[in-house]
Amino acid sequence: MNTKELIIRLIKEELRNKRLMHSLEELGFDCTFFTLNISRVVLELAGFSAITDEMQDWYFQQIEKALVEITFWNLNEKLDKWALTIYVELLEKRLKGKSSPQKDVVTNESVSHALP
Repeated sequence: MNTKELIIRLIKEELRNKRLMHSLEELGFDCTFFTLNISRVVLELAGFSAITDEMQDWYFQQIEKALVEITFWNLNEKLDKWALTIYVELLEKRLKGKSSPQKDVVTNESVSHALP
């Protein structure tokens, strides 16, 4: 599994977990302790070395946007679609950060983990 496949897989698993957690919360369960906390790993693998609160908020917004469309009846189809969509958006955001000074900084070390 290469880095691109790993990132997409992690995004899919985060989406799957969040869909389950949201559904259980709608039924009245407290799922605070069972939520995956892998956003930082995803962002680091995608080449972001300076991960700010703004960056994490942006990432969580992408996840929440995907969850609107994902249900248990279309889970596999939509997980694939949205994981790839979020992956592409991450790459675009990282590339924009390279061309203009922003808080998301890519270092030589993180470039070695960069994706094709």
